[in-house]
Amino acid sequence: MVGSIFYDGTKKFEDGSVAYNLFGYYDGFMGGYTNILQTDSLETQNMKHNKNVRNYVFSDAYLEYAYKNYFEIKAGRYLSTMPYKSGQTQGFQVSGQYKHARLTWFSSFGRAFAYGSFLMDWFAARTTYSGGFTKNDKGGYDSHGRKVLYGTHAVQLTYKPHRFLIEGFYYLSPQIFNAPGVKIGWDSNPNFSGTGFRSDTAVIGFFPIYYPWMIVKSNGSPVYRYDTPATQNGQNLIIRQRFDINNYNVSIAFYKVFQNANGWIGNMGNPSGVIMGSNSVYAGFTGTALKRDAATIFLSCGGTHFAKKFTWKFATQYSNSVVSWEARAMISLGYKFNEYLSGSVDLAYYGVYTNKGFKPGENGPVPKDFPALYSDRSALYTALVASF
Repeated sequence: MVGSIFYDGTKKFEDGSVAYNLFGYYDGFMGGYTNILQTDSLETQNMKHNKNVRNYVFSDAYLEYAYKNYFEIKAGRYLSTMPYKSGQTQGFQVSGQYKHARLTWFSSFGRAFAYGSFLMDWFAARTTYSGGFTKNDKGGYDSHGRKVLYGTHAVQLTYKPHRFLIEGFYYLSPQIFNAPGVKIGWDSNPNFSGTGFRSDTAVIGFFPIYYPWMIVKSNGSPVYRYDTPATQNGQNLIIRQRFDINNYNVSIAFYKVFQNANGWIGNMGNPSGVIMGSNSVYAGFTGTALKRDAATIFLSCGGTHFAKKFTWKFATQYSNSVVSWEARAMISLGYKFNEYLSGSVDLAYYGVYTNKGFKPGENGPVPKDFPALYSDRSALYTALVASF
């Protein structure tokens, strides 16, 4: 995929353009390619990053084989379909099915983005060290060996006799996390194809557990994730409901985060259906829904028209967490001109109120009397995508 930014208003900023954070960011597969130094000013850092921008990504190249409904394998670079692993993945997925039970194994050794408005070349999403970690006398952990990528893996067992579904799954990244989960669902019309009525319900529980060296630095101070200290474990609860009536749909979702559950999993793919990003580049794009002890309610309605060429959706969302609270409303329009060309327009109101004692994107200790801040992140997004 090849792309470009037509206009970059951040070029006018005192410290230079920061558009690379969203489109074309590249720091090498294992990180460190840009060679940012501690003595570099923000202007110098931005200049280095802009020199390394890649407005292209070799996103898809894979082999796939399937034998009826019994066996399927895909290997190479392709768009991930795993609930907790979004974007392009580099690895393989193999599935086997017997009657109503399906077993899937997934392994990923790289991630990239190749969307209409978000492009990023391949990178190692979760790295660790070849020699492991040992505890020191400061209460922290020292790393040993070189930086390595052991990948992210998942096993998923699904039982779906017809309308009812129960699924157990387990994600792991060696020396980083172990994360079991369970899903229960009910689909009133599994063969729905745009005519009639359908009710689709899902309840998901997810329980990440992180290794102790992921939450403490070598000097004994806490590691911060999303503006608060990381926690060794946490939980996610997702309740989703969707109704389809012919070519129209209505959805509601409730998403609850317990502790800092999304430190290293749940942040790179999440089946909740709520909006996780679109914050400022200075806040790491991360919205309130992903943060510590957050609770989110999401409502949307939409439809498809003109032989499914035109789609529209209106969504609204409210999130509240230890760090901040926010409200959103968005209308999205999409049109598929032909097999190769499509376009989209998104108009969003997005307001974020950061609580006293927190600073957006700081990811470190902040004075308790640091003032609260309201930020308007409203935006207009447009994309024109040609696929060949």
